[in-house]
Amino acid sequence: MTNLAESIQINYGICTTCGACVKACPNNIIQRDDDASPIVHPGPECISCGHCIAICPSGAMTIPQETEKAGFADAAILARHLRSRRSIRLWKDSPVTKEECEELIRITAHAPSGCNIHPVKWVVVNEPAKVKAFVAASAELLRQVPKDNRMYGLAAGMLRKLDAGNDILCRNAPALLIAVANPKEDLGLVDSIISLTYADVYAPSIGLGTCWAGFVMILLGVFPPLEKILGIPEGYKAQFALLAGHPQYAFTQIPPRDMPEIFWT
Repeated sequence: MTNLAESIQINYGICTTCGACVKACPNNIIQRDDDASPIVHPGPECISCGHCIAICPSGAMTIPQETEKAGFADAAILARHLRSRRSIRLWKDSPVTKEECEELIRITAHAPSGCNIHPVKWVVVNEPAKVKAFVAASAELLRQVPKDNRMYGLAAGMLRKLDAGNDILCRNAPALLIAVANPKEDLGLVDSIISLTYADVYAPSIGLGTCWAGFVMILLGVFPPLEKILGIPEGYKAQFALLAGHPQYAFTQIPPRDMPEIFWT
């Protein structure tokens, strides 16, 4: 990850010395000089969060890389978007392109990350034949679960559905997106869930549907050989996964939901 402190440029001609960048810096690497102008002290303490650039009201704090104007969606529009989100399990017979996958993953670069470490990497399986191969390999491993194993009941139930042509693992999805991280990263799972949520929420905006692949994760945890089939790199562990594809049907209504219970303290 680039250390932004080493490339930050300050245009003192338009700097208002408001001090917002100084206050916003989480690690206090920006200080004021004698005339209240901000001074950046480059070093490893910079986590490259970009708060100083984002908060500058005059645009005096810049970096060589291109930035864009910040903005937020209207509350009513965003709320309807979030309420409209559905888990998709029926897909059109069309592949998810590399470009679509990259656009979906690109948005996750802006997801919150503990200490801005961003430990999440991605394994993308966007060839339907490879997804089917994973399902077939999973079925064969499920057949090998002995009756005295505590997982036997779940395995038997999965096999009954798979043998009947009901793909409960990947729901016949054309693509599988897996967030992976170094297992030594303490925040790997949390950051992965946040990143996957960003992708999940953004997907309908580019014509994609998603579904959280819980059964896939159960089997990856039980059968390590499946990681090789999916191409998970050595030194990384699958954190969670999303099924992805183009929805076969459009959802036009928003069913009601109960307000979550709140404990006020």
